[in-house]
Amino acid sequence: MQTLFVNSQIVSDSFLFMYSLLASKEFIECADKQLTEQFITQTGINPGKNVCFSLSNHYFGAPLYTVYRIPNSNLIGRKLCIKLYVNHNWNPVTIYWKSKTGRDYKLHDTAIDFNDIEFWFEHLEPDLYLKQLFPDQKLPFKTDDLSFDLEVLRLNIDTSLTLVKRTDCNTESQEIIADISSFINKFNENSEKNSRKYGVVHNFHVIGDGEQIKFEMDLGSAGIIFYKKLLKHISTMHCFSKVQVG
Repeated sequence: MQTLFVNSQIVSDSFLFMYSLLASKEFIECADKQLTEQFITQTGINPGKNVCFSLSNHYFGAPLYTVYRIPNSNLIGRKLCIKLYVNHNWNPVTIYWKSKTGRDYKLHDTAIDFNDIEFWFEHLEPDLYLKQLFPDQKLPFKTDDLSFDLEVLRLNIDTSLTLVKRTDCNTESQEIIADISSFINKFNENSEKNSRKYGVVHNFHVIGDGEQIKFEMDLGSAGIIFYKKLLKHISTMHCFSKVQVG
């Protein structure tokens, strides 16, 4: 599987050559594994030659590498601002990391405890990356077999899902809400059992229980994979004329 940093030794050499920053191969490999898994989960995009971290001086400039104070504690972590290359677009991204034990891991450290250090993105923009990668396609997954008309305004972490009931649907709105709520909770439970392999939905709430039902959701780390599974589940209910995402 290709990863965001692509080649840890080349990346390590590039940090030193272009920015005079020491970055160990061990540190890059650890960051690469965690960040690649999170990126795929949250965006539904697999890294490759058209999707990877960019260390190009022409489009980049020196990266911001600094310490930050972890909220509500006396501990510190670190952050690194670099570029995410997506199909000839260079997008700024900020990577954070911290230690579970309070250790201050630096970019040049070689003795890395993979079970102690945690990496994450400050913010990803899956909708933007998908448009950059698939400029002539609306969605990165098939929707031909859905039992409703799908309208996608945007694919983002903070989103809403508006369900318009069919006139011949005999299922009560409260039953529909309970069914979809149960699906979301089970998605989180299954992901937790697999070390959050599919991410988790942070929270959701429902607006309305009539002909239109609206779910406001913070998808957290669930991302595109959750979208695909949820839309497929809703389709099996055969109760909606239209579903709007955005």
